[in-house]
Amino acid sequence: MFKCEDEMFELDMLVEFVKATIKNVAQLMEKINDNIDIAEMIRIEDYLTPQNLRCIKKLYSELGVEDIVDAMRKNPLGTSPFILRELEQEYKKWARCRCDKNKDWADVYKKNYRKSLGRPLNRNCQDIKNSS
Repeated sequence: MFKCEDEMFELDMLVEFVKATIKNVAQLMEKINDNIDIAEMIRIEDYLTPQNLRCIKKLYSELGVEDIVDAMRKNPLGTSPFILRELEQEYKKWARCRCDKNKDWADVYKKNYRKSLGRPLNRNCQDIKNSS
C-alpha cells in the first residue's frame, strides 16, 4: 500500500506540475499576443518559474530536444505555441494514466485494507467483549 501511495503522490505531482506549466505558458503567450512588438524583449523567467522550466526541459529531453529553453528565450513568439501544444498532450496522457492507475490502486487498497489494520477485525471485537 505504501508503494501505491508513493506512486499516487508522484503521479499527482507530475500532473499538477504540467498543469501549472500550461497555465504559465498560456499567460506568456497572451502577453506576447497582446503586444507582438515586445515579444523579443520578454524575459520568460518573468512568466515561468524554475519548476516550469524544468518541466519543459524534461518533456523536450524525452523528445530528444535539449536546448528548448534557450530557443524559447531567443524566440518566445515562435516556440511558445509548440511548447503549449506538447504540454497539453503530455497533460492528457498523464491524466489518462492517472485515471487508469486509480482503478488499479483501488483494487490494491480493497485487497489490503484488512491487513493494514494490523489485526483481524473480529479479534478486536472479541478483545472488547473479554475486557467488559
